[in-house]
Amino acid sequence: MNTKQIIARMDELLKPLGFALHKATWNRRSDCFVDVVALEASKSGDAVTISAGVLHPDIHRICWEAPLPAIIQEPDCIVRARIGHMIDDGKDLWWRLDDDDILNDISEKLNTHVLPFLERMHSLETMEQFLTDRNVLKRRYPPPVIYLAILKSVRGDKSGACLLLGELGDKTVGVWRIRIREIAGHCEFKVQVQETAS
Repeated sequence: MNTKQIIARMDELLKPLGFALHKATWNRRSDCFVDVVALEASKSGDAVTISAGVLHPDIHRICWEAPLPAIIQEPDCIVRARIGHMIDDGKDLWWRLDDDDILNDISEKLNTHVLPFLERMHSLETMEQFLTDRNVLKRRYPPPVIYLAILKSVRGDKSGACLLLGELGDKTVGVWRIRIREIAGHCEFKVQVQETAS
């Protein structure tokens, strides 16, 4: 088995659902969300896993103040997870390329775990809860905490958003500290963030 065969099988499943393939990543616009599914190969090249995420363009724009990339990659997403965490939190799942049942198992997991995960994340409230449950506040990488603060603000918890950004700014140095302060300077985001297409 090779990754090209796996990509072809995944594309058979995802293309009819509105996903477009770009190398080993699929994008789909669904209302005002962008769904992403990606096939990742191990460093040794003998195993693969699947990751998925959902991006909300308005939330992304507030954080980065930049246009969306033409192709959304899984690390660009507001919420994201690997397949193993969707099935059994905390356990990573990799398929060995020499596994005879790899295509069937990947197809089954896409239908039973990945696609339902994407659908569940089509809500700002669910995104906020997901980031909270993932304990993003305890991690050093600022974007998930910034996303959480933005979600809190646009959902009405402006003081909670400003508190999060203030605490993050106190723990962060360099360029991120400047960006966090810029975002915190307008916690009451004057943007219309939609949950459905108009």
